[in-house]
Amino acid sequence: MYVCVCNALKVDTVRCLAAEGLSFEEIQAITNCAGNCGSCREFAETVVESVHSLQQNRPVLPFLSPA
Repeated sequence: MYVCVCNALKVDTVRCLAAEGLSFEEIQAITNCAGNCGSCREFAETVVESVHSLQQNRPVLPFLSPA
């Protein structure tokens, strides 16, 4: 599914970039998302926010060294 049709930017690409810790503004600078018509901006920001929210709510497991 496309987030930004103008730049052929897919949802999975935005999710991956957001999972790397990039903000919407950083993703926009790399991909030009919402740089043309701008109709995708709200959806793209929502995708980024949802990824960041999931990362914040994920439990952190302690590192277990091999025995």
